[in-house]
Amino acid sequence: MPETEKKFRNMNLEERYNYLRNNSPISEEGINTLRNWKDAKIPQAENHITYMPFPAGVVKIMVNNVIRGAPVVTEEPSVVAAASNGAKMAEAMGGFRTTVTGTETMGQIQIIGIPIYKMENAARKVSEASEMLLKTANAATPHLVEAGGGVLSLRTKILDTSIGPQLIVDFDVECMDAMGANAVSKMAEAMAGPLTAITGGEVVGRILSNLHTGRIVTCEAKFDKNMLQLRKEINGETVEISAERMIDRIIALSEWASNDQFRATTHNKGIMNGIDAVAAALGQDTRAIEAAAHSYAAFGRKYSPLSYFEKIGDNLYGCLTVPIPVGFIGGAINTNPTVKALLEMTGCRNSRELASLIAAVGLAQNISALRMLAGEGITNGHLPLHLKRTAQQLT
Repeated sequence: MPETEKKFRNMNLEERYNYLRNNSPISEEGINTLRNWKDAKIPQAENHITYMPFPAGVVKIMVNNVIRGAPVVTEEPSVVAAASNGAKMAEAMGGFRTTVTGTETMGQIQIIGIPIYKMENAARKVSEASEMLLKTANAATPHLVEAGGGVLSLRTKILDTSIGPQLIVDFDVECMDAMGANAVSKMAEAMAGPLTAITGGEVVGRILSNLHTGRIVTCEAKFDKNMLQLRKEINGETVEISAERMIDRIIALSEWASNDQFRATTHNKGIMNGIDAVAAALGQDTRAIEAAAHSYAAFGRKYSPLSYFEKIGDNLYGCLTVPIPVGFIGGAINTNPTVKALLEMTGCRNSRELASLIAAVGLAQNISALRMLAGEGITNGHLPLHLKRTAQQLT
């Protein structure tokens, strides 16, 4: 999506569609879907009464040297503006760079009722039967196995709880381009019977874990210091902060979040403003993504910020590390034509590229929020835009 003389935000709707038609991978069918979204045949919810429309915008962002359009669905106009601004600051320095550890999801099976003196032996028997258990699990999801995925390994752990010991079987599943929640839970259910016979215990819980340590995205970028400086009229007074001072103030905010859980929670919420908006637009499980992110923020440590910032040379460097469990196939992508059209617009080819795009928008949103907090303040930055948008009449 290259620059144009007329800014995207100043175009009318038809001009925006024409811009997307000429500057993104979206097809004519996709354009028509976006234009005629009210006519889309979307599956109804349980106890259905209506559909709840939310505005969908787009953020131009460079990720791994490719400029993409990231669709964002949010009721807050400042989120789109902030992410776009953060993307521009990064693009001036080469954009966002990402690495993705994998596309694995962990499943868990809970076994109770085993006497404490038999626990170690039960765990050993499970390990000895691992090959049979893996075959049983894979047989439950043949389509995933055919696509190159399936269970990779399993292990046991013993928990000492207030109601007695529990044997937990954890297993890792390569999910490829699927998010994998249903597949992993199905595998867990398939192994329940054999595990009951092997251990003599009672299987209760069998489900995936939403702490996706096998799907970690690391996103980093440098931000142009000249775009960080502030000179603005606020309440009749000129507020001016140099680029060098702004970098110091943003780093101070980063350190605050690293040492105060109350601040870290709000810091991470700012990141999730961007991540959730793209995930919602692309039909992803935003609740799973939120749960994974906040759990990871406390994984093996105190609750901490998901990103940090430091000065490298004359510019500001930021790095975000977060699990992003997404699916490139299945779910709403298959049933909601608007989601399918928006996914097409991104140009992403697999779940790794999709996770990278979502992470980049999260870091872009994060730097903009910190820049505003260190500068004019959130209400002086966000509120005027919010009031302007809400005052507009719908056309």
